Amino acid sequence: MDKNNPIIKINNVSKWYNDLQVLKDINLEIYNGEVLVILGPSGSGKSTLLRTINGLENIQSGEVFINNEIYNCRNCKALSRKKRAEVGMVFQQFNLYPHMTTLENVTLALRMVKKKTKEEALEIAIPILHKVGLDHKSHSYPSQLSGGEQQRVAIARSLAMQPKVMLFDEPTSALDLELINEVLDTIIGLSMDGMTMVIVTHELGFARRVASRVAFLDKGEIIEIDKPHDIIIRPKKERTKMFMKKIFSQKSSLNSVKRANTINIGVVDNSPPMCFSEDGNKLVGFDVDLAKSIAKRLNVSLNLQPLKNKERIEYILTNKIDACIAKLNHTKARDNLIDFSVSYLQDCKKILMYKENIGPISELAGKDIAYTIDTSTAMEIENFFEEHNWVKPNFIAYCSDEQAYNAMKHKLVAGYASDEIIINHFINGEAERGNFQYHPEVCCYSYFCVGVSENDSEWLNEINNILLEIYDSGEYEEIFYKWFKSQDKKFLKPFERWSN
Repeated sequence: MDKNNPIIKINNVSKWYNDLQVLKDINLEIYNGEVLVILGPSGSGKSTLLRTINGLENIQSGEVFINNEIYNCRNCKALSRKKRAEVGMVFQQFNLYPHMTTLENVTLALRMVKKKTKEEALEIAIPILHKVGLDHKSHSYPSQLSGGEQQRVAIARSLAMQPKVMLFDEPTSALDLELINEVLDTIIGLSMDGMTMVIVTHELGFARRVASRVAFLDKGEIIEIDKPHDIIIRPKKERTKMFMKKIFSQKSSLNSVKRANTINIGVVDNSPPMCFSEDGNKLVGFDVDLAKSIAKRLNVSLNLQPLKNKERIEYILTNKIDACIAKLNHTKARDNLIDFSVSYLQDCKKILMYKENIGPISELAGKDIAYTIDTSTAMEIENFFEEHNWVKPNFIAYCSDEQAYNAMKHKLVAGYASDEIIINHFINGEAERGNFQYHPEVCCYSYFCVGVSENDSEWLNEINNILLEIYDSGEYEEIFYKWFKSQDKKFLKPFERWSN
């Protein structure tokens, strides 16, 4: 983002519909490469502001400049279609021509407005369809596409005109929950490419992920504008505070859980002692009992959703589950996507090896170390090595902790890396236990937490209070000893928030 180069400049813009003033002296600069997200209640003027930027709405006073050229003002003539194409706009509705294929929808404006030949239009459109992940749908009609796919066609259609700026007006509001993420991921991809964008949205988690700045608009006025976290979590103005409080209350999972009388909790199967199948289908384990205790205190029924490791964050982001209890370590990377409860288990990631193979840390350089795929283990231990300026080992991914452990046991690899509490499960009662030892120089602390959607403070506080109640009642200790069979008190520290 180039703060010395505002690509959009809005000076004292006001807009009326008869006697109703919908925009009041708006002053705003949007910089090249910036992503500005606009939040605000219904009727606050968000969509009107977008439409004044691209010249779809006349204004009664003020001026809009794009790249230092006048784009909209009181006495400006209507923009030509070619000029307006410099500012791409994606609406709530997809507005695709139903009798045209994906490729035809994307190339139409190129041929009609920019007067490209069919071949020239295809040369532009095909790479863009690939960019939005729809090259395999190029000959499909809108009726054959999902809502998310149709919206991505609409995005591709705007991108094909090679705009200087992209405007998005609630691009996911017409989509089902499971389709929202594919559109949001496309927009995030555009932001990473440096596209200047102004986005009206109600998706607060998305706003935090993609925005350079967030503006709060109410009754036609920009109340405040700042970094995403400062507007969403720590707003200064009372009107912004009231709006955010209302949004959090409406979106709170606590309300939906109580209404449905059911809590959906994600767990990872085939991961003893945390969660595994007993008698073919019954899920049991530490995570399962903790989930049951949470549901009991909420006085709702429990629905366990078995997940793969790689699905945990995705299911939280798309609200397919209300919470995730699945040996979910609180990491800085994940902290940018979801929120975490108090830590209910402070653990340490270690490397288990045969005793005779343990030597100086330098001897681990380039050695094969097994770990479980789609966990944070390799990343966290690699970071640990980097902090100490040690040459890293070579991590080999296995489908489960059991397979990774057996790879070490059968000497297919030099060691097995995982959380100590999980490794202990495999070596407790192991006939060869005396032959194994943790490498004494490798230990990076990790914190098991319940994962929930971002910005739902009411739900997060409820989960935290329940976890603390489980701990204070002594029930947590019972569950722990039942599944881990460890007398080591270091794992039974009072629950604490992850820090660092």
